[in-house]
Amino acid sequence: MCIRDARRVLTTCPARAFGFPRTSDYGVPVRFDRVPCCSAEKSRCGTRFTELVGWATRITGKAVRLVELSGDDQGRAPFFAQPVGFDGRAFFVAFDHGCDTEKLLHEVCHWLCAPRARRNKQNYGLGPKGREVADVEGDNEEVTVMLLERRLAPHFGLPLEKIAAPDYNVAHRRNVDWDACEARAEVLYDGVRSGLPA
Repeated sequence: MCIRDARRVLTTCPARAFGFPRTSDYGVPVRFDRVPCCSAEKSRCGTRFTELVGWATRITGKAVRLVELSGDDQGRAPFFAQPVGFDGRAFFVAFDHGCDTEKLLHEVCHWLCAPRARRNKQNYGLGPKGREVADVEGDNEEVTVMLLERRLAPHFGLPLEKIAAPDYNVAHRRNVDWDACEARAEVLYDGVRSGLPA
């Protein structure tokens, strides 16, 4: 496993360890040696980023890459539409002054909510390019992700106020079946609860 010590993520493991070049597959210049905000000196974050990385890589089998995009590339490239991305092999968490623990937990929740057929697809088939689902399905999946994230957050010391509203990223709020999303989030949480760090 590449990430051994979250305070030194990727400084002891070159980007080439997972076959990633210094620019992404999409031609976006990327710096791969960023320290997570939660582990930076003077950080009073208090989240359990190291435990989250260990749990995330164990249950998903995917790598975690802390990156910094150059210039104004963030938001333009296909899987960097948000300050996080997933290319099917790794979770990319980009610097944007937000909490790295929240961003990574959100991506892991996306992976858990995605059907197996979309778990290895760029941004789970939900991204701006390669979108494979209708808005109704995507909106309900996004809300389920957010509700699951709220259940998992306390296990990693993540305050709920650092998590966006469950419907912040939906195309149409009228698409959301709140009861079904709540029920699915609870089932997914029950499925991973026993493997969560103490």
